[in-house]
Amino acid sequence: MSFFSKAADPDKWKEKYLNLLDEQEQSEASCKKAEESYKEKEDLLCKTIIRLTIATTGLDPLLDPHLLGIRDQLKNGINSQALKEELEKFTNSVAQIKHEPPQNRSLETGLLFDFLLQQYTTEKQQSSLRRLKKRADDSMDAGDRTTYGSAAETVKFETPNQLFIAILEAIEPDEDTSAANAIANHIDVEIVSGQLLLLLENIEIPSIFDQQAQTAKQLLAASNRTRTAAAFETILDKSFKLLLKIKQHNQSEQQDIDKFLSHITEQLAALDVSVMGASTAAIESAENRSKLDQSVSEQMEELKLSSTNATKLEPLKGIINSRLATIAKEIQEHTQKEAVQRKKTQQQLDDLANKIKDMESESSELKSKLKIANNQALRDSLTGLPNRNAYNERLEAELARWKRYRSPLSLIVWDIDHFKSINDSYGHKAGDKVLLLIAKQLSDHSRSTDFISRFGGEEFTMLLPNTDSQSALTVANQLRQTIEKTGFNASGASVAITISCGITEFIPNDTDETAFERADQALYQAKEQGRNRCCIL
Repeated sequence: MSFFSKAADPDKWKEKYLNLLDEQEQSEASCKKAEESYKEKEDLLCKTIIRLTIATTGLDPLLDPHLLGIRDQLKNGINSQALKEELEKFTNSVAQIKHEPPQNRSLETGLLFDFLLQQYTTEKQQSSLRRLKKRADDSMDAGDRTTYGSAAETVKFETPNQLFIAILEAIEPDEDTSAANAIANHIDVEIVSGQLLLLLENIEIPSIFDQQAQTAKQLLAASNRTRTAAAFETILDKSFKLLLKIKQHNQSEQQDIDKFLSHITEQLAALDVSVMGASTAAIESAENRSKLDQSVSEQMEELKLSSTNATKLEPLKGIINSRLATIAKEIQEHTQKEAVQRKKTQQQLDDLANKIKDMESESSELKSKLKIANNQALRDSLTGLPNRNAYNERLEAELARWKRYRSPLSLIVWDIDHFKSINDSYGHKAGDKVLLLIAKQLSDHSRSTDFISRFGGEEFTMLLPNTDSQSALTVANQLRQTIEKTGFNASGASVAITISCGITEFIPNDTDETAFERADQALYQAKEQGRNRCCIL
C-alpha cells in the first residue's frame, strides 16, 4: 500500500475536484447557451407564424377565425396544447378549401373582358380579346382540358398572371403607331406649350431670329388639346430647333469674342516686345556714349601727361596729332553707330505708334460692339424697355442707396388683364401691339427717376425712388387710368386694354425677393377683386 503516499494524496484529489468543478461549470454554460438559442428560435418561429397569419387574413372567411386563434395561442408559448389543437383545426380547414372550386371567377373574368372590349375598339384588339375570353372560360370550365383551336391556343391559363400578360399583349398598340400619338396620349399639351412659351418669352433672342421666334410663339399660344399629335410634334420640333439655333449663335458670338481677345493679347505681347526693343536701344546708345566719353577723357589725360613731360617740340606734335586722329576716329565711329541705332530706334518707335493706333481702332470697335451687346443683353427686343437682367442690376443699386440713406423706395408689379384672351382671339401680333402700347404709356407718363422694365411675358415692373407706398398708389392709378383710355383695332374690332398692379414699399430687413413677393401678392389681390385696379401690401 505504499503507492498511497500521504504527501501526494491531498494535491491529487484537490486537482481532480477542481477539474470536475470546471467541467460542471462548462456544462452549465453550454446548457444555458443551448436554452438561449432554443428560446431565440422559438421566438423567431412565433413571429414568423404571427406574420403569416396576418398576411393570409382575408384570404378566405373560413380561415380567419383560426388565424386569429393561432395568434392568441402563441401568446402562451409554442408548447401550448391549445395551440396544437388550433393548428389541427386550421389544417383541416385548409384541406377543405384546397379542393373547393373558386366561386364567381367566371363572372369576374366576364366583367373584365366586357370592360376591355369597350375600351380597345380596333379590329385587331377586339379579335384578340375575344379569343382570350374564350380561352379563359375554357380554362376554368374544363379543368385539365387544354385542346381547342390552333396549337398556339391550346395552353390554358393556370394563374391570373398568365391571363394578364396575354391581355397586355392583345391590347398593345400596332407597330405603326407613331411616337407622336404616344406623346399626345401621355402628356398635357397645354402645360408643355405654356412652359415653352414662357421660356421663349424670358430668354434673350438675337434679332436675326425675331421672325422665327414670333412664329413659334404664335404656334405655341394657339395650341390646345384638340390639336393632332402630328401637328403638336411639328410645333415641338420647330421650337427645339429654334432654341438650338439660338444656343449655337450665342456660342458662335462667344467664340468670336474669345478670338478677338486672343488677338488683342497677341498684339499686347508684340507691343511689349517693341517697347523692350526701344528701351534696349536707348540703353545701348547711352552705354556707347559713356564709352566714348571715357575714351576721349583717357586720350586727353595722356596728351596732358605727354605735354608736361615733353622736352622737344617735334615729338610732341607727333603725339598730339596721333591722339587727335584717334579721338576723331572714335567720335566718327560713334556717330555712325549712333545714327544706325537712332534709325533703328525710330523705326521701332514708328512701328510702336502704328500698333498703338491699330489697337486704339480695334479697341474702339470692340467698345462699340460691347455697347451694342450690352444694350441687347439689358433691353427687351420687342418693347425696347430694360429687361429682367437690367431690372436686377438697377434694383441692386437702388437697394444699396435705400439702405444707406433710408429714403423711401417702392416697387410696382404690373400685369396686363386678359392678355391670353387677346392672343387667342386676335393673334400674337395683336398681343405684341398691346405690349408696345403699354410700354409706351408707362414710359411717357412716368418720372425720369423711375425705372420701368419688362419683367417677362405680360408683366412689367417699376422702381420708384424717394416714393412711399401711398404716393406710388397715386402714380399707379394715374397710369392705370391712362392705359384704360388706350385701345386699338384688331381685325376690325375695337380691343380694350386694362392693367392691374401690386404695390409695396421696402421695409427694414427686406430683400429683393421678399419685396417682390409682397408686390406679387398685392397683384393677385387686384386680379381677384375684378382686375383694372391697384392694391398695396
